[in-house]
Amino acid sequence: MRVGWPLLRRAPGRLLRSGSLALMLTISVALLAGLVAAGPLFGRATANGSLERKLATVPHNTQANQQAALTLILPGRLWDDTRVAVTKMLDDVPWLDPVVTSVWSGSWENDIYQPMPFLGVGDRRKVAVLYHRTGAVEALDVVRGRRGAKGLWLPDGLATELGLEPGDSFRAGKTLDDGPTLASCNGPGSGGGSLGLEPGTPTTVASTVTLAGTYRTAPDGRVPTGRYFSALAARLPGDPSRCPLTALLMIGDEETVQGALKAADEIPDWTYSADLSQDGRSLDRLEQAATRAQELRLGPGDLTSDLWKAVAGQGVEPRVESGLPALYAEAEADARTAAQQGRGIALAGAALGLAAVVIALRALAQRRRRENELLVGLGTPLRAVVATSALELLLPAVIGALAGAFAAYLAFAFLGPQSRLGADAIVTTLGAAALVALVTLAGNAVVTVLQARSIGRRLAGREPLRSPGGAGGFWLPLLLGAAVLAVGSVLARDGRASYTDPLSAVLPILVLAGGSLLLVRLAAFGTRLRRRPTGTGGAGVDRLVLRGLRDTGVAVTDLVVVLAIGVGVLAYGLVSADVVHASVHDKTAVLAGATSAAHVPNSPDLGGGEGPAPGLGDGLAVVWRARAQLQPDYTDVDILVVNPETLPAVALWGVGPELAQARQALRKFDEPVRGVLPALLVGIPGREPGRGGTVSVGAQELQLIAKADLTAFPGATRPTVVLDARSLFTRLDILGKRQNPSIAGNIGGQGTYATWLWSSRPAAALETYLDGKHITPLALTSIEQARATPVLTSSGWAATYQIVLGLAALALAGLSVVVAVDRRVARAAPVDLVLRRFGVRPARLVRLRAGELALTGLAALAVLVLPFGVVMTLLPRLVEPGPTLSPAMDVSVPLVPLLLSVLAAAAVTAAAVWVAARRSATLKPAEVLRDDA
Repeated sequence: MRVGWPLLRRAPGRLLRSGSLALMLTISVALLAGLVAAGPLFGRATANGSLERKLATVPHNTQANQQAALTLILPGRLWDDTRVAVTKMLDDVPWLDPVVTSVWSGSWENDIYQPMPFLGVGDRRKVAVLYHRTGAVEALDVVRGRRGAKGLWLPDGLATELGLEPGDSFRAGKTLDDGPTLASCNGPGSGGGSLGLEPGTPTTVASTVTLAGTYRTAPDGRVPTGRYFSALAARLPGDPSRCPLTALLMIGDEETVQGALKAADEIPDWTYSADLSQDGRSLDRLEQAATRAQELRLGPGDLTSDLWKAVAGQGVEPRVESGLPALYAEAEADARTAAQQGRGIALAGAALGLAAVVIALRALAQRRRRENELLVGLGTPLRAVVATSALELLLPAVIGALAGAFAAYLAFAFLGPQSRLGADAIVTTLGAAALVALVTLAGNAVVTVLQARSIGRRLAGREPLRSPGGAGGFWLPLLLGAAVLAVGSVLARDGRASYTDPLSAVLPILVLAGGSLLLVRLAAFGTRLRRRPTGTGGAGVDRLVLRGLRDTGVAVTDLVVVLAIGVGVLAYGLVSADVVHASVHDKTAVLAGATSAAHVPNSPDLGGGEGPAPGLGDGLAVVWRARAQLQPDYTDVDILVVNPETLPAVALWGVGPELAQARQALRKFDEPVRGVLPALLVGIPGREPGRGGTVSVGAQELQLIAKADLTAFPGATRPTVVLDARSLFTRLDILGKRQNPSIAGNIGGQGTYATWLWSSRPAAALETYLDGKHITPLALTSIEQARATPVLTSSGWAATYQIVLGLAALALAGLSVVVAVDRRVARAAPVDLVLRRFGVRPARLVRLRAGELALTGLAALAVLVLPFGVVMTLLPRLVEPGPTLSPAMDVSVPLVPLLLSVLAAAAVTAAAVWVAARRSATLKPAEVLRDDA
């Protein structure tokens, strides 16, 4: 070790002073580290991003068991200590917002006699429910009264009907009297009845309360207007008299409502709920909240649970509702899908990054060959030679690994699907950097050992066996065999991969590599057959220079193959990303129908009048939906009733040909027909245009004729019959069945057809519009909800990841070409010096090398055409997002990605020319005599 000690002492940092070689090694290690770290980061970011989209698009107006919240429902008279204990149970669940408390009249549900809650003024009584919820009073749209005042608040229309003003008194309680003075939506006499009541028990119990003010309601006169209440519409108490409406609400502060409930001897319904907090919107934190929520959900079935202990002795049967466990299960499935989609790309990227490191290590070994020959010749122990090379490489390896891994982390943090990657993502990134650094050092040690032993055998007179060189060798049958197996696997399987199969990323590389290598070998073989001797002339110097360029250790055919693979993988990434994003756009248009849509009670409430074309202004259109059966096979279909004059400007039409065809098909409604309804059939095979049929919509039997057979239409997620509202409503009026859903008060039509308002505005703008009309939507959908479909979301992100892989492949190809050219020019230095002595100008040498490299680039593009065509043929089977969703992915190859790939090849060629010129211009005779490149 004494012989090697000075080398070991000076080794750290020595490689950093070598300039281009150190830069090449650092970049290649950074490339590998970035690609290795990107795999798990992609899975984490896409999982969290998909979760964020899913949570953001969960409709607020849904039941508690579908919400990202935990709700405890306790019907009964609770002790104060019980309410505190229940609140603490929710507070102990991690990652939830503060608890929100609700309470309302519940005797009509929880008492066997079902007394009706009411409010009374004189001898007039109305069925109404006492109601309190945290923040409800403050959220009211006040018409009369002082905002936030204590007391009870009534709908303005109801207060006007009863002649009440703020500050007036009225009665609130419950009754079993079913006399004519108790009015409900079913008419007078809605009490539960006093039959079987114990003698002496009063049939009516009430207390006097004060009217704090009145609030504005939706057109139904019941649901308060505003975002707060529209988000709660599905969870507000129903009408106690069993009407399909929300109850009339006497809304008040907690003290007033509790006092009135107690005075009326009510059995209240208590609800305690807490939403998932913003900090809890990551997969690991959602898991913690969902696990605890599931434990509480099991509580009502376990008499020994803390929940039962808290309500013991109070006659309460608790219920627990939460959408957190289901949301977590869906999010975990999305995460697995994202991991599957990223796994193949990550493996392919890691292979490319590893190839870059191998190329750099080979260049380093070639550069150190003279030094290692000297060390071995001096008898330096092998471990000292290996330790010296490891210490030299230590700093570039560590710096490159850390830089590449954290570049990937920052890219996902700032540009990825989700910025909150979690603290353990940093640990994952550090682990990737450490792994890459160790692999690089281990690979360098292996290369050094092999080189030292080869040198030792040569010095001992035993020349080592050389492996076949040039383009091909054992690589050609290996790549071709793997490519054939991969293509066969893709063609044989059912369905399509949608990025969930590693073959989606690996197959293109195998086909591009194997095909390019095969074509290069065939071209080289054909060239040798056609080669003829040529005389010497003015071009002799050119041939000498080109021969010096070619015969320097790396075959030109190798450069052609490497460049073809890099450019091909980049082109595949760009093309696949382009067509995938276009397909996601089209499928989103079909799922959403319009930018936003609201299910409203009926179209006349919108203020545009009755009929098929209410005057609502630009950016709005009414459509009607129904379920039906298409005869004679009784095929379940959706009915979509549209106005072809207003729909085109509002619906989403995507970018593909199938939705463009659907838009053109709307014009067929203008063609005259007699006695039947014109219809567009969507996703219904075997019904060619011109054939008639019958569709059953409720009690209606409608005769139709197919005007077009379509594969996709906005909003048609199932087999659908699209009808013209003008023709349909005219037919319904003629039939006299009063089933026209566009007529105000036509309960029959509105029971069969659901009315939807489609808008080209964002969902928030549509909500604002409906608030201005005092309409509370029954449901609200948006394009964001459609985009949050897991397979579409993760496929779009995977396509972007594929571009990153393509850029990595191009970087590897560029690095390989630049290193090879640098080595070629260095090894051709004696020829350059001799030619300069004979008067050949350096510019001529540069032009000749530039021409050779340009031909190399053109050859790479030429051999790429056939294998790239094969890959494009297989593209739908590899990357279609959501193969079960319509429309099918359009496979037309876009021009822009191909042009960008050609420009990338030109950029790599230009960089190689610049490196060759710079290397040649800096050569000195003294360096050439001791060059070890």
